[in-house]
Amino acid sequence: MTPSGTDASSAPPSRFDVLVVGSANVSRSRAAERLMRARVGQDEGIEVSSAGTRAALGEPVVEPFDELLTAVGAYTDGRSARQLSTETVHSADLVLTATREERAAVVRLVPAAVGRTFTLREFARVAASLGPSSLPEGDLAARLSALVRAAPPLRGPTAPTVAADDDVLDPSGMGPAAFERSFVQVQAAVDSIVRTVRPTLADGDPPLPEPYAPPARRSRGLRNVALLALASLVGLVVVGTVGAFVAIGLLDDRVERFPDPFANLSSRPAPFVPTTPGGALPVTILVLGSTDDVRTDDPDAWATAAAQTDVVMLAHVSADRSHAHVIAMPPDLWVEVPGEVPGTLRAAFAEGGPPGAVQAVERLTNVRLDHVALADSETFARVTQSLGGVTLPLESNLVIGGRVVATAGERRLTGEQALVWVRGAVDDDLGRAQRSAVWLLAILDRMGDGDVRHNPLTWLRLLGVITASVAVDEGFDRSEMVGLLASVRTLGPGEVDVLPVPTVLAAGETGALLVPDAAPFSTLMDSLRTDTLGAHLDGG
Repeated sequence: MTPSGTDASSAPPSRFDVLVVGSANVSRSRAAERLMRARVGQDEGIEVSSAGTRAALGEPVVEPFDELLTAVGAYTDGRSARQLSTETVHSADLVLTATREERAAVVRLVPAAVGRTFTLREFARVAASLGPSSLPEGDLAARLSALVRAAPPLRGPTAPTVAADDDVLDPSGMGPAAFERSFVQVQAAVDSIVRTVRPTLADGDPPLPEPYAPPARRSRGLRNVALLALASLVGLVVVGTVGAFVAIGLLDDRVERFPDPFANLSSRPAPFVPTTPGGALPVTILVLGSTDDVRTDDPDAWATAAAQTDVVMLAHVSADRSHAHVIAMPPDLWVEVPGEVPGTLRAAFAEGGPPGAVQAVERLTNVRLDHVALADSETFARVTQSLGGVTLPLESNLVIGGRVVATAGERRLTGEQALVWVRGAVDDDLGRAQRSAVWLLAILDRMGDGDVRHNPLTWLRLLGVITASVAVDEGFDRSEMVGLLASVRTLGPGEVDVLPVPTVLAAGETGALLVPDAAPFSTLMDSLRTDTLGAHLDGG
């Protein structure tokens, strides 16, 4: 560690020690250590090491992070996890932690380290706010030393609206997409720090590793998806925390239920047959939403609800619980309406309520439905508020009541602000649909953040909102809800695919009709029916 009192501008330290602290020291902290080594090297007196507050002693870097590091040329060195100690903290000039929890653990261990201990993303944010020109001329060690001295007063002024944004996502127990998201957060933070202390490469320096780019996946854009039940559905189905699926039992009485829509349907698609007798089954839920709340005890209200329906969705959870898929269908998609001349999904809902919608969708897709859920369009806003806001890209200043409440750029918005932002495209159906899709994905990302995913109190509030916002068929009882939630508790928002039904315009007697695009629609529904949609998307 550099002796205290050194003036970095006149006598730069000959060595600067950076310590990165995680929990198990097999993923985030090791990735940050290796990336920082790859970017700064050790030729200028910079030593980078890592440790864990609860280290998995003897364990190497977990395989997903090992592969991600290899992909950017920051190879692991074969070292195993080591335990954080008083000595390692004392010897460090800068301590960077994965989350606020590890930062607190470091300071409890060595209180005097409080001024030089930051979360990785916190220090990156402060570094970016200062910029390269704020640091004195000198070698890399001198500039890092100066940055550490300048950083503490800027913690507060640069703090994010949501404190959890200072944490790196913990992907433990989650799918590959969560590891990628966590890795990207680590890499972005390291790059921000390096750009501040080392804005240019010296002659002979190796080039910086290329930023990691997750593999391109099928577009998640939605058509005709407006403000409604997707967030509720994800909350009910993709929870991923023990506290949440226990809480649903307590909140079950708040969920409104309507009569079984399947009871009087005589002709239905065949049930799914598992490859192993008695094996797990996929779950497919039809989700209908309207712009206003609907009284489910009033049959005459279905026509009003149908007129206001802004989305029809199939939410599918795979039998192995490794993926969830949300397929959006335009309400005005042309189908055969039970007992009537051919018409739209909206018309089927209006004429027959939930049973009519079920029969129309099953005839259209030949996919057997298990449940039906209804919600109103304010759900997105209420879920967003429960999550403490979400980050959305504003193309221009957001004005509410004649006052600018958020300037253009990536901004954390409240539920009310996000709703105004989406409805700002009220005269543009496509624009509104695109903004709604962006909002949904922002909600899914926020649900994957550690402070949400692992906080039972947050999920209790979230489930309170959801259970007050949705209605389900009476067959979707407490035991089935809890069983489904228990089976998907490790499924993260990164494993939720949102995709539209492929459609084309066709000539009709009274004008153009929106109909399924036959070949891709058939392929999509075959994959859904056989529970192979995940493999279909990965291979597509």
